[in-house]
Amino acid sequence: MSCREVSLNNHLGHRGYIASRAVRGQEWPQHVQNLVVRDYAQRNGLHYLLSATEYAMDACYMNLDTVLGEMNRIQGIICFSLFMLPARAERRHALYQQIFDTGGDLHGALENMAIRGPEDAARLEDIFMVDRHAATSQQGY
Repeated sequence: MSCREVSLNNHLGHRGYIASRAVRGQEWPQHVQNLVVRDYAQRNGLHYLLSATEYAMDACYMNLDTVLGEMNRIQGIICFSLFMLPARAERRHALYQQIFDTGGDLHGALENMAIRGPEDAARLEDIFMVDRHAATSQQGY
């Protein structure tokens, strides 16, 4: 098999995705985020590809969109945290569908969680709902 055939037939691995803004109100140095993502990949037997770093602006997902555009060439995405995903549920559902349609998967290194299909995505959406409810409930105290 030629090198070209190998590159066309094999997905390269899992692209890391880290933040340059706070995740759930906590600032994380990028080198620490990369260590967490690389450790997750190693513990789960995933080939790690260098991370894409999201821009610091709130609600900006330009680099996530770029990584999603790579899904036909990679196996999936390892987010530093799944709480880096878009806040709007509709946008997350479209993201899950785009990943699943290519046979890929999504991972959250900090949460030690893999999203491999609709059942996993529904479980993650439950976590987002509980988190949102807890955040609004604490505002009354």
